[in-house]
Amino acid sequence: MAEFTKGHMATLMTANFIGIGFGLGWWFYGVTSVPDVATALRVAGIVALLGLVVWTLRIGRRAGDLPAASGKSPFGRAYGIAVLVMLVAIFAGSRVLSAVLDKPEAVATWVLFVVGAHFVPFVKIFGSQRYMTMALLLCGVAVLAAVLGLSGLSWAWAAVTGFGGAIVMWGTVIAALADGAKKITRQMSGSPL
Repeated sequence: MAEFTKGHMATLMTANFIGIGFGLGWWFYGVTSVPDVATALRVAGIVALLGLVVWTLRIGRRAGDLPAASGKSPFGRAYGIAVLVMLVAIFAGSRVLSAVLDKPEAVATWVLFVVGAHFVPFVKIFGSQRYMTMALLLCGVAVLAAVLGLSGLSWAWAAVTGFGGAIVMWGTVIAALADGAKKITRQMSGSPL
């Protein structure tokens, strides 16, 4: 297996901070579906955010012990195209849902679906199947929210989309941090990766 480098660490930290932040956004959207316990859930979301940020920073402190990066950054042209296509699909789909289909409550669910789909090319870009798992889970959560919402369970638009999106994003961050820590520990101890 390839050596874990400072470049891998930079990618791990960047991806995790993105996942942590967007996870919090999805969490706060889910909170809108349960106003009676909104304060407690907001606090829980902030605690989760702080815990994940601290864990990410602790792992990042180990970067000084890693070998220098080799190769190109994965945040190149293919990454930019995937993000651009995602943004166009979000805005176009949101417009159709709101103005044509009169379903503004479905917009966030559409956004979650498109965000999930945009992770598919990341499997090749970043060389990790974790992105396919995240893509399938985010798209699955969005489909579940749409099925429930369209069947008359209006709470599902925000609750399933928001909490489901947050759990998938944060779960992926946790998996990446655990995997990164394991690789660094093995490499530092001289064990094969």
